[in-house]
Amino acid sequence: MDARRREGSKFPEIDVFGNVYVRLGNELAESLHMTMVEKSQLVLQESASQLPPDTPLESVDPPHDAGFQILTETLDQTLRRRPGTYCRGIGNARRREPRARSSSQSNS
Repeated sequence: MDARRREGSKFPEIDVFGNVYVRLGNELAESLHMTMVEKSQLVLQESASQLPPDTPLESVDPPHDAGFQILTETLDQTLRRRPGTYCRGIGNARRREPRARSSSQSNS
């Protein structure tokens, strides 16, 4: 992602998702990526609307974490968020809650 940022990508998370997951015939990944790209364009347009009218879209900088928010929102809406808690200290990784043991498992 750092390389994408150096290349001037405004949404490196979305670009990396496209490079890693979008493959020929993977319609779900293609659809998710297109949704993310459309949302990123809306974010740029919204950011541009707060600047002088003659500001080109290429020079608009989106909010810092906009790409990550678009990525997670799109995936959560499509794939549904799974229960669990966030693990402190390892970023946005998730940890599953331990399941309650049934009495037949605890007796054996």
